[in-house]
Amino acid sequence: MLAKKRSTRQTLRVLIGLFPELDAPGGVQRAGRHMAAVMTEFAASRGMECRLLSLNDSPELHRMTVSGREFVFTGCDRGKGQFAMAALKATRRKAKLVLAGHPNLAPVVRLMKFVAPRMNSIVCTHGVEVWEPLPRMRRQALQKANLVLAPSQYTADYVKTDQGVLAERLRVLPWALDPQFEALVASSEKAKTPDGFPTGNVILTVGRWLTNERYKGMDTLITALPKLLPRWPELHLVAVGKGDDRE
Repeated sequence: MLAKKRSTRQTLRVLIGLFPELDAPGGVQRAGRHMAAVMTEFAASRGMECRLLSLNDSPELHRMTVSGREFVFTGCDRGKGQFAMAALKATRRKAKLVLAGHPNLAPVVRLMKFVAPRMNSIVCTHGVEVWEPLPRMRRQALQKANLVLAPSQYTADYVKTDQGVLAERLRVLPWALDPQFEALVASSEKAKTPDGFPTGNVILTVGRWLTNERYKGMDTLITALPKLLPRWPELHLVAVGKGDDRE
């Protein structure tokens, strides 16, 4: 009976997810957690096995829940060799599809394709990391993916022009709202506006105020405000967030 169960498990098609990290703050990490949860749910509905690997998380089996969806992943403690070997091991188990949550992981995906040529591959991009040409190895690996996802047309244009990805392999897939968003909106209707919050026309920006993330344009928004005030004198800018660049 045990041998029969083992052989049955080994015939399951495998869905593989590769992520830079999942148990950490940040937009890329948050998007990764949602993808991991959805992949786990999708695999279960198709009678597939889901294998999730994280490059930078601690080296143990992690169990997380996102919006009621539970998923399990293994961290590799920043060990690139260990990460690649774990991905190749999963590939040998009838891998059907691999999804990489960041373009920096595209070379691992390309390596996996040598082991399983029929395996389909998807690589996700996010923004600034693909707004300039990637190193040659990463760029070529990205070009070889069956499908490359971009969250906006703006980023998709960079992936096409700067990374050389063919248009037929590129899709725009905006990151969705958190499933809890509607519940948060409903509960916020009862909340009071913070003391000192301006009235009238308000531009609200929310993010991490870090010196190494100035490329996100918060400073540009601040310096642009005086040029907007002559036309909209009642305009206010409200900035929310923490970080070493807050002052």
